[in-house]
Amino acid sequence: MIYKPTSVREAVALRTEHPEDTVYLAGGTDDLRLGSCAAGKDLIDINGLVDSTIDVKDGKLHIGALATLQDVVESPLVPAFIKEAAKFCSSFEKRNAATVGGNLALRRDDSYLAAAMCAAEATLLLYTSEGETERPVAEFLKCTCTPIIEAVVLDADRTGWVKRFGNTAASHAALIAAQSGGVYALTVHGSGLAVGDSPAICETLDYKDDLTGGADYKKYLAKIVFEQGR
Repeated sequence: MIYKPTSVREAVALRTEHPEDTVYLAGGTDDLRLGSCAAGKDLIDINGLVDSTIDVKDGKLHIGALATLQDVVESPLVPAFIKEAAKFCSSFEKRNAATVGGNLALRRDDSYLAAAMCAAEATLLLYTSEGETERPVAEFLKCTCTPIIEAVVLDADRTGWVKRFGNTAASHAALIAAQSGGVYALTVHGSGLAVGDSPAICETLDYKDDLTGGADYKKYLAKIVFEQGR
């Protein structure tokens, strides 16, 4: 079943009422593929309910949650390293459908954007069952709450770097590392997210052997990328 709520409030109420049986549908690049986390669940279509624009307000860049990864790549307002993270999605067709909010909401440890957004100290404008709130991306990624992401907010002039390691451009990332303004962030497949003010964050994760590479290999990459400043 696909629910068609007429407001963000109604969408969140549906998700809150059926947390185990529903997922939000935005770009659908994950929800509609075989074997996705949405398999066997009802979809709550939020298209048209959330902003998709990218603009600057009072020195802060606001990226609407329904902006696509391709919108991010093409926007002259988005910092270069955030654009680079969006381009980790190697398929133009997928970038043109996948949304910023959807990529973060999945809380995947191979998220294209998570490491860069955490390093940029970005926050999320969220709509919860109790109303609107704002929360750091890093905090959101480590919780299990089910709000709707309305926008991502970060400093418009933020600079930094981001680096991806994977077997191929289209395969799951083994790890993605980023640094901005003295904040380091790292997502590692099978191990999760680490964020902090030192490259030593790479020592805090429990590295796993999996299809993206061996644990020792991933730990070595994480150490070297921060030591060399990408």
